[in-house]
Amino acid sequence: MAEQNSVITAEDKAQDILSLEKASIMREKNSAGKNKKASIKKSEKKISSKNKPKRRKRKIFITLSSIIGVIVCLYLIVAFSNIPFIAYWRGIWIETAMTTGKHHWLATAFFPKNTIDEVMKNYTTNSGVVGGNDQLVMADETRDASNEKDEPANEKRPDDILGQKEISVGDKDYAGNTVLVNDIEEGLIISEIVKGSFRGQIMLIDDPSRVFVGQTQYQNNTGMRILDMMEVYGAVAGINASGFNDPAGNGNGGTIVGLSCSEGNYWGSYLSGYSSIVLTTDDKLVVGDIGSWDQYNIRDGIQFYPVLIADGIQQVTGSAGYGLQPRTAVGQREDGVIAFLIIDGRDVTWSVGCTVGDLAEILMDYNIVNAACCDGGASSCLAYGGEITTKNCSWNPSIGRILPNAFMVRSKKAG
Repeated sequence: MAEQNSVITAEDKAQDILSLEKASIMREKNSAGKNKKASIKKSEKKISSKNKPKRRKRKIFITLSSIIGVIVCLYLIVAFSNIPFIAYWRGIWIETAMTTGKHHWLATAFFPKNTIDEVMKNYTTNSGVVGGNDQLVMADETRDASNEKDEPANEKRPDDILGQKEISVGDKDYAGNTVLVNDIEEGLIISEIVKGSFRGQIMLIDDPSRVFVGQTQYQNNTGMRILDMMEVYGAVAGINASGFNDPAGNGNGGTIVGLSCSEGNYWGSYLSGYSSIVLTTDDKLVVGDIGSWDQYNIRDGIQFYPVLIADGIQQVTGSAGYGLQPRTAVGQREDGVIAFLIIDGRDVTWSVGCTVGDLAEILMDYNIVNAACCDGGASSCLAYGGEITTKNCSWNPSIGRILPNAFMVRSKKAG
């Protein structure tokens, strides 16, 4: 019995040893497996770590490619689409850029030449249009003969032609705009123009005989600020008039474009293609393609374009090839009242500017029968009472640009 137990014990021990060996082997295998897995994971991490920059670069590349693709698609749509809304604003952009003195690149840098040329076909020069032609009298005709045709406009004027006694500051004028100034003593009314994305001012002057062209004292050298010119001439109000040589927007107003006449004193040269904007000796405003001035009874005038209204008929609609700009215009009612209209521009927080069609429509609301544009852009300004009342886009709006000349209103106080 003891011998049997001894044998069992030996077998058991052998079994135990075998089990321990198996367990040891299994542990070693498990340990090796874990180490292998850990090693694989470490390798994977290393590979993943190495691939991260590549994946990041790939994402950046895809993102940039997508952005560039969207931009290219948008550009192609904007540059070539025939969708009316896009085509209209593309045209406005190109016209606006191409009718500035120094910002043509805003069109030429983004649009092909054929697209620009197609848009600028709409550019209106009013060739052959004349408003008030029947008011022109040959210079060699006698004064008596001219008076038989028409009396001077101021001889027909009622005492209160502007209705100033019936209106106050803050009221609406007859065109529905708010009155800012009602200067009864000087016979002037200034109203505020606010329409859509643009704003400005219009001045009505009761007596056309007081309206004239003033010129810089330093002709062919440098221009003058409008307030300085007004002081020299004893004027109560004024607006910019002629264009001038303005390389890169740095012109000094000394070299006038076109012909100018100030109370019979001529400066510059007549330019074919530029409209005439003249006041006759009978105080009538004539606008358009009248040819040489020497043959007519002209006392004051300038050249610019386009004609807005001729003999009561609106001559331009929409942008007419001129885009959105600050604008200056002069016009006259049938009864002789003169209008100065100025629209501010190039300031999205105030006024972006208007089209020439907008100008014409405003003046039609004031019953203007003949009108034309003066120079615009940064030169556009209205001055009254010793200060500039509009918000021009020159580098210093309080004094405006240096100008070659200006349409002015002689003060009644000056005699």
